[in-house]
Amino acid sequence: MKKINTSSFIVAFFAILTILLITYSKEVIESVGFSISIWKENLFPSLFPFFVLSNLLIEYDFIHFLGKYFGRWMPQLFGLPKESSFILFISMISGFPSSAKYTSRLVGEKILTKEEGEQLLTFTHFANPLFILGFIGTTLLHNQTLALFLLFCHISSNIILGILERKESMKDFEKEEKRDFFKEKKSYNFGKIFTKSIIDSLNTTFLLLGVVTCFLVLTTILQSMIPMEDFVKIFLSGLLEMTQGIKLVGTSSFSLFFKGLLILVFLSFGGFSIHMQVLSFLSEQNLRYFPYFWSRILQVILASILYFLFFPLLFH
Repeated sequence: MKKINTSSFIVAFFAILTILLITYSKEVIESVGFSISIWKENLFPSLFPFFVLSNLLIEYDFIHFLGKYFGRWMPQLFGLPKESSFILFISMISGFPSSAKYTSRLVGEKILTKEEGEQLLTFTHFANPLFILGFIGTTLLHNQTLALFLLFCHISSNIILGILERKESMKDFEKEEKRDFFKEKKSYNFGKIFTKSIIDSLNTTFLLLGVVTCFLVLTTILQSMIPMEDFVKIFLSGLLEMTQGIKLVGTSSFSLFFKGLLILVFLSFGGFSIHMQVLSFLSEQNLRYFPYFWSRILQVILASILYFLFFPLLFH
């Protein structure tokens, strides 16, 4: 009976959604066009090259190299194996949802355990630095100082969160032997690896386009149905789809302080569009979503505290 009720609810929901799509067809078409422009101008250029590069680095043993020479502080700071330094590195330079994508892959390759992967995801939620410094700082706010400050708060809150999330009793990673999963891959020729990396990266970026489009359409329908104040409209947009919310903040009449704070909140939480992308990668290895979700709430709090503490010192 419960299963039947659930199925009936789902069918009714999508039936109503279909009617709304037809009713607000003009607005929906415009939002789809907007989502394609976001993907074309922001997501694809900033993420696709890094996805290809990340896949190539994984195939050519960069995880082992980075862990050996630069990952020695991972066990001390975060209670995680050296190999996890690759996820921290790649998520910092490429932005979300790369941490979920490659954490899921390393868990599948038995390089990380599920518990280690779930812990790692709690503090590797980074926005692409090019997006913050280029789009937000240069195009949107025309204020590079504020963009650098937002990047500082964003990265620092993640690192603080990682230290707070550190498990008390951890394994001896120095003595633990990891399986050499590169042995079979080194026999691949470069052409095969490069082609595989491009196909995988294209699939991922098209997935992002689909998720962003769905959430933008949902946001558009809600805004068309329900009259909203400007702040509510902006906050709802950012909560569902981060990029749209940030764009609306940039064009609003809010003060510089409040614009920066709202953008930082959206960056720290990510929006449910990002969460859905992360969830799609986590499901590949049955990793839990809620540790990631609650960590985003904590990151919003930590980043906001840093913002309130240092903003008066930089913008007085």
